[in-house]
Amino acid sequence: MNHSRIALASSIAISLAMLSACGDEVTNITEVRQVPISTATSESALPDCGKDNNGSFVITEDNKDVYVCYGEKWYVLNGKDGSTTAVKDGTNGKNGADGKKGADGKDGSDGKDGSDGKDGSDGKDGASCSGIPFESGDSTGFMIVCGSDTLGVILNGKDGKDGVDGKNGRHAMVPGLAKKLVKRMKRGINASAFFSGRDDFSEFDDNIFMSDWALYTDASNYDRLEKKHFKMIADKGFDHIRFQIRWDTLFIGKKTGCLINPEYMKQVRWAVDNTIANGMIAVVDEHELLMSQRVTDNNKTSNSYTYKTASPCEKKIYRQIIDEMKDISPDSLIIELPNEPTTDEYITATQWNNLVDSLIQIIHGIDPARVIIVGSRNYYSKDNLNELQLDDPNGLLMASFHYYDPYKFASNCGSGAPPADSCGKETWEGTNNQKMAIYKDFEQVALWSKSHGNMPVYLGEYGTIYYIKDDASVERWLTSITQIADYFGFATAMHNFGGDYYVYYFEKDKWVDHKLRALFNPKDKFVAPDRPDLDALSKITVIEDFGDDFPKSKLSSDLDLNFKWGFYNSCEGRTTCDTVVTTNEAGTRSETATMASFKTTDGHTGDGLYMKHVADLPKDVSPYWALNLNLSNGDDYVDLSKMEAISFWAKGQGKIRLVLFTAYSDSLAAKSSDPGWKAGFYGEFSLSDEWTRYVIWVDALLPERYSELESIGGEWEKAKDRVYKIEFKNGDGILQGMKSTIEWYLDDITIHGMELEDFE
Repeated sequence: MNHSRIALASSIAISLAMLSACGDEVTNITEVRQVPISTATSESALPDCGKDNNGSFVITEDNKDVYVCYGEKWYVLNGKDGSTTAVKDGTNGKNGADGKKGADGKDGSDGKDGSDGKDGSDGKDGASCSGIPFESGDSTGFMIVCGSDTLGVILNGKDGKDGVDGKNGRHAMVPGLAKKLVKRMKRGINASAFFSGRDDFSEFDDNIFMSDWALYTDASNYDRLEKKHFKMIADKGFDHIRFQIRWDTLFIGKKTGCLINPEYMKQVRWAVDNTIANGMIAVVDEHELLMSQRVTDNNKTSNSYTYKTASPCEKKIYRQIIDEMKDISPDSLIIELPNEPTTDEYITATQWNNLVDSLIQIIHGIDPARVIIVGSRNYYSKDNLNELQLDDPNGLLMASFHYYDPYKFASNCGSGAPPADSCGKETWEGTNNQKMAIYKDFEQVALWSKSHGNMPVYLGEYGTIYYIKDDASVERWLTSITQIADYFGFATAMHNFGGDYYVYYFEKDKWVDHKLRALFNPKDKFVAPDRPDLDALSKITVIEDFGDDFPKSKLSSDLDLNFKWGFYNSCEGRTTCDTVVTTNEAGTRSETATMASFKTTDGHTGDGLYMKHVADLPKDVSPYWALNLNLSNGDDYVDLSKMEAISFWAKGQGKIRLVLFTAYSDSLAAKSSDPGWKAGFYGEFSLSDEWTRYVIWVDALLPERYSELESIGGEWEKAKDRVYKIEFKNGDGILQGMKSTIEWYLDDITIHGMELEDFE
């Protein structure tokens, strides 16, 4: 998955005689950049070629030969007489490993055989790599392509001095450029006109790109970009434009050829050039992910594609995009990987990471200085960022997420034709709880960024759909989103210029004033909470360390009480819960009676707790499971008024939600339409593979979503003196149709700001 890419500083004069059975002859190759490369004393000292080093390059010290590892074989790139290909198989030492077969021009050297890449043992099989010539401005060179993988690029320089500064199609790499650009990108806007290019598009227009996407407010009007708009956008204060482009509707020839209409590409380039000419940065986004949304749906039953890497079509698209754009300075253009991949039913975390890695190799193989934006699964959800496995040694990656919460307000009835009058009536008052919900979500992203080398973050989409009726609510929400993103240093792009979330009203040829005001002249200022250093708080009480007394809690033992941990689950009225199986480390199914079996010696510090929940749910089932500790015998409660924060250490996969139940919230539930749901105050986290301390400050303890407690704006201040239960449960509980595994390691649950005597 991760590849170490080292730029070769010195020029290497090699002649590429033949890569496998392809006979492209190349001379005067003087520069290799941004490909994995190392040295070996001789051909016999080459390491085994396998999956871990596939795509790597090795130079032999004795004769300066250059080898590429591909498909568990080594291929030499520079033959002695320009007509041979030496192969070191390394699997059995008999075929292609001793130089006798496939290396002397007699077997597999004429290009007639060896076209199917099966084994390369007798000259009839084993041809998979080739050098494909390309031109970029004044520069020429060869892409090293094995199968459908681009492993690197070799450029023809004049004397080794050119081809690295943009003059000959190459740009000098600027380490850490992504962090520099995210500061310049501060305020942006999405442009959706290219998402729906007209099928009959056939001519380049220097003044306008017209979409076939009719605006929902006026079916006779169409989303578009005119030349005048670029200056208008820049003059309003926007720093970049994110172009939402759907390439697959503008293929030419056979649709499966994935060849982008060159006239359409000219129009995209026109938009990018006009953006840059007006002092803004351009972001080019493939907005319809072919592999995970459309192609996958067609292949679900046939299972014809295994997603080990990007699809051939996806690769062709990115090769064409980057080939068209690679002459543009990395300071002015960013390439974004496919937009909003879905969830497990369509693409798994492993599959998405493989696709991301493949496309990064393609882009950086051709344009190694380019900054790339990468989002997470589940429609760029913040909760799935921790699935990303990104190798970014040169600081050229930027992580992205999208935000439309609360969805019931921001998008309500969803996109489409103007909805019924019942839609768009939700309001957003901008209460402290509402603002803190956004702050808590963005803080989660910021903490992820910090744990990944402070990777820069791009909030690539947020906005409100056009039919929301309360302009004041829209302005408050947009103001809070924008300012909290600014606080954490995220670049932002509002969704969108036209379309159904429009900031510019084409019918009246004017901007939507209250949306612009939220971005550039807000009425309110967000003030971040002033929190002390957690480790500087001298008063702490460990609620549970899963020591000798477990399942009796440590707090209970210290207070000479008898409160124990319990576990339960629910399958919405079912007598059994076969759709969710909970096991311990031994794989034994566990129920409440075997609570002690969840204990593990592999905790954060000493002993800890381990649970694994395997879910295979039909679409109409939405169960939940919970680990809980009662802190009351009935009428007595724990007073947590002095608590400043609660923390715990955890790792694993899936979400984990900590909830504090109070008498105050129960009294509200009793008066609601659903008195059985006793909601509490919570904090929710997405787990990672590494032990992490998760912290909930009291100002971020919010009412559980969709509860009566939330609807009336319940506040922790009114509930903190009568707490009776602490509970850990599965995420947000919205798990219908889920087929997944959720795994928890939990340890050292601690209350900060209180000592043991405060509980007596």
